[in-house]
Amino acid sequence: MPARIRSRQRRTPTQAAADRRADELARYLGRGLRDARRSVGATQADVARAAAISRSLVSKIERGLAADASLTTWARTAQAIGVDVRAYVAGATATDGPRDAVHLRAQELIARSATAGGWQAHPERAIDLDPGRSRAADLVLTRGIKVVLVEVYDWLPDVGDAFRSWDRKLASVERRAIALAPAVDGATEVCTCGIWILRATRTNRRLVAAHRAVFRARFPGSAAAWLAALERADRPMPKEPALVWITVAGDRLVPARLG
Repeated sequence: MPARIRSRQRRTPTQAAADRRADELARYLGRGLRDARRSVGATQADVARAAAISRSLVSKIERGLAADASLTTWARTAQAIGVDVRAYVAGATATDGPRDAVHLRAQELIARSATAGGWQAHPERAIDLDPGRSRAADLVLTRGIKVVLVEVYDWLPDVGDAFRSWDRKLASVERRAIALAPAVDGATEVCTCGIWILRATRTNRRLVAAHRAVFRARFPGSAAAWLAALERADRPMPKEPALVWITVAGDRLVPARLG
């Protein structure tokens, strides 16, 4: 009989509860790392080589069967994928926590920052006038006639598709804002723009650095000016979209410098 099974037969109630929690955490972290690996197009063999561990151990980690693995092994595996294991641990505060805990934490930070600047936050807001369509924005911020589309990206498996989706969503946000805005002197006036919030993982930072000219062309606005406009009611909304980093831990927004 394996040593671990023998030892578990002699566990106290406290030890048994702790072991169950360790197994739950291993399953949660394993799923997160598996999804992150797939999103960047890496294989288990790629991760194993970068982390200097066996491919079979990577497989065990992803299946949630590596509760006994060392913290160093977990950290190396996450680093090999380009993510920070701390972000997943922070999201695993409860076994019944939401699957989108990391994304939700980003939305919370943005909404809290924007509220300080006099914006009203609308998370997961429908953006199409047709009620039969189901598209929604991560966040829509409104302040008077100003409307901001905020999209949060954990990673970018297809940059071109993300760009095209962004254009379509921004157009829909503008159409909806115009349709719903009250007319003044027979005219309807709205001002729409938007920002991308991208997690500052190693993979994402390398991607942006390798294609800086492309991202600069798509996001010519000042990220610093956008953050100031979100956090202060006396700052005007920039007229051009910008790219903003959010730390891997999800606790801070940082301007992206694309110049």
